[in-house]
This record gives sequence, structure tokens and C-alpha cells, in this order.
Amino acid sequence: MELRHLRYFVSVAEELHFRRAAEKLHIVQPALSKQITALENELGIELLKRDRRHVALTEAGETFLQEAVEILAHTNGAIQRAQAISRGEVGRLNIGFIHPALADLLPRSLRRFRQRYPAVKITLSEATSRAAIEKVASRSMHFAFTRLPVAERPDLLTEPVSEEPVLLVVPCGHPLATAPSVMLGDLADEDLILVARQVEPELHDYYLTTCVNAGFSPRLAQEVNSTSVAIGLAAAGLGITFAPASARITAQRNVVYRDITGPAPKLTMGALYHSGRKPAILANFLALRPWEPEVPGPQGAAGQPPEVGSG
Repeated sequence: MELRHLRYFVSVAEELHFRRAAEKLHIVQPALSKQITALENELGIELLKRDRRHVALTEAGETFLQEAVEILAHTNGAIQRAQAISRGEVGRLNIGFIHPALADLLPRSLRRFRQRYPAVKITLSEATSRAAIEKVASRSMHFAFTRLPVAERPDLLTEPVSEEPVLLVVPCGHPLATAPSVMLGDLADEDLILVARQVEPELHDYYLTTCVNAGFSPRLAQEVNSTSVAIGLAAAGLGITFAPASARITAQRNVVYRDITGPAPKLTMGALYHSGRKPAILANFLALRPWEPEVPGPQGAAGQPPEVGSG
């Protein structure tokens, strides 16, 4: 038995007329009659009572019709779901992010992507840049917002998506808290709190290099596992720390944020994804580029998504 036999039978059962059913199926009537007879012979039961003028379902035919309709509906549903997955319209997209992306970049990206692909389920995982790199490389994560630069690897691609200045986080009551801005050299004799190198090596080294370029070797009082912890320790009066400007969105008592005098260090947020074959769901996300600021006014032609399977 093949699916076409079920379709032939359902068409005849619904029309109760071989000629009309044949026209609906775009086949000739003798061929349709032959296929129905073959189906009945295979099942060993009579599905239809027919003579020159009438066609009617037998009791067995009525039961078989219900089952055949369900089978065809399930098959069509499976085909449609598989086609939707192949187009990246359903499925699951795994996105990683570092905490600063929550300020604006991640919510904006998710909102725009869900507007275009509402049936896609999104799994979110906060991670350090190092953890995100390893997860994207192992393909357990499709995409991540992470700090740049990332050490070049043949299996990973990155592109900058946003940039923000670095601020100083100073405990309230500290002499530098009353200054409108602070020179980096003023930190030479201050206790600094930094994210540990084993957690975020690129970020840690960037802050150290910034201090060295300002003419001093920083005095590290604490090394922590995240910027939010560093800000918390600064609020406790244990030192001064660096933070991206977006950190001001999260309320933290007992600290003030101060601009850095002169050319301020900046942090770059990047998009990170695998360089190899891309699932359709990821190709759609990259083609949409939901992290880009929305431009008001008439929209131009939508860009074509990258070819599935392209590097």
C-alpha cells in the first residue's frame, strides 16, 4: 500500500463518484477504478459498494476512511514541519551572551528576530566570552554576543556590532568621586578590582595595557569573575574598577561612574558564530542582522539570506 492509494480512496469516498474523483486527482477513471480494486484486494475487504449509478461506502470503508484521512493529515503535517525546519522557520536557536548585551543589544535582537520568525524557540545562556567561544566552536551554541577581539581561529567568525566607552566605578566618599572626570594616571596609587584573567583573558589584558599605556602598573586588590561583582566590591569600598557605560543601567548604590579624561578606552561587542556549515535557522538570524539599529522610514528590499551550508 502506498500513500497515493489512500489519496485515491479518500477522493472517491468524499465524492462518491469515480469520474469526479478522477478529475479531481487528474487521472483517468479506469486507472482510478483499477487502483481502488487493487487496494481492496490487498486489504482483503470491500471498501465501496458500486454499480453503474451509485457508489457507497461499506461499514469497513467508513472506518478505513477515518483512518486514511488521519494518516494523510499526519503525513502532510510532517512534510510541512520538515519543510519549515529546512527553511529555518521553526526549531530552536541557541544564543549566548555576556552580561552587558542585556542593556540593549540582546533585547533589540530578540525582538526583531521574533517578529520575523515567531515559531522559532530561542534558548538563552549567559556566559563568559571564553565559555561562549568554546560552545560556539563545539556547535552546542549557534551564536553569541561576546567581547572582541577574539583570538583568530579557523572555525570561528566574528564581526563588531557595537562599541561603548569604558568608565571608572568609584566608591562614594572616595576623593575621586567628586571629580567630573578622572585621569588614568590618578589611579596609580589606587586599589583596582579587575575581572580575573582566567575568566576573561582579553578583557583583563586590555585593562592592564590601558593602565601601562597611562604610565603606571596597576595595583590589583581583587580579581573577580564578572564586572557586576567588581562593581559590588567597589560599592563596598574595596577599590576602583572599570566598567562599560551600559553598566550604569543596573542600579548600584554607593558608587559613582566617572568619565576618563583624554582618549577613553572603549569596549567592542561582537557577533560570534561558526565558520562552517550553518543551519537554516542560524542563516536566517545572520541574514536579518537584528542587532543593527532600526532605520526609520520606508524599508528597502530585504537582503537575501546566506546560502544554507555556506561557510
